[in-house]
Amino acid sequence: MILPTAPLLEGRRGLVFGVSGENSVGYRFARAAVELGATVAIGHRPARREKCGILAERLGAVRVEFEATDEGSIEAAFARVRSEFGRLDFLLHTLVHAPEGLLARPATSLTAKEFHDAMETGVRSLLVACRHALPLLERSDSPRVVALSSAGASFAMPNYHAVGIAKAALEAAVRYLAQELGPKRVLCNTVSFSLIETDAALRAVGAEAAAATRRHLAKRSMTGENASFDQVTHAIAFFCSAFVQNVTGEVLNVDGGFSRSYF
Repeated sequence: MILPTAPLLEGRRGLVFGVSGENSVGYRFARAAVELGATVAIGHRPARREKCGILAERLGAVRVEFEATDEGSIEAAFARVRSEFGRLDFLLHTLVHAPEGLLARPATSLTAKEFHDAMETGVRSLLVACRHALPLLERSDSPRVVALSSAGASFAMPNYHAVGIAKAALEAAVRYLAQELGPKRVLCNTVSFSLIETDAALRAVGAEAAAATRRHLAKRSMTGENASFDQVTHAIAFFCSAFVQNVTGEVLNVDGGFSRSYF
């Protein structure tokens, strides 16, 4: 087998559906994707227009705005991507909803609206995005969809209930998308990773709890180290590439073996 000598994402066009700031996995992946030869668009909420405008300019990326709970704005975002790119080779979904203070409360205190918002943003937005992305993905020779998850989808974690429930549902959604879109050659996979100190994580669980969690994860992992931004973005890049073939519905864990270690 001849391995590719060109950059992994050379000539590919993709949308990062959810960039919140410079210290986010969405932005770090977009930056890595450009370095690996891709042309990218970044999607963000209108409230982050100024911040993400600077980031898009830095990357030479197309910028689209959308609200995760507004299907019309998602449709408009993909219309913009269609006019700019003509096709999509990969779609990365990064969205999660955890307002400050929500995860510190008991799970039993969640209101119907809080639960709905977590599921609508973290799960159903992927289904809506794929509906509008599909005509563009079908124009690609090797279309890929990737979503981001965490150990909270499989294990109970402190201060994580609403997000963990949404991540579990997200992993199920990716499997059903893999089944539905497989005949159209669209591979759908999930990258799950242990806690990284993103702005979103620090807001959700707090800096002290995040640091304690990372110490625990490093101690319990097989490699003795925490996941890093680079390790996660490289795993995502693999799933977004044409190099991965006939692999779909999978969850790839980037956690130093933590999720496979009993002790």
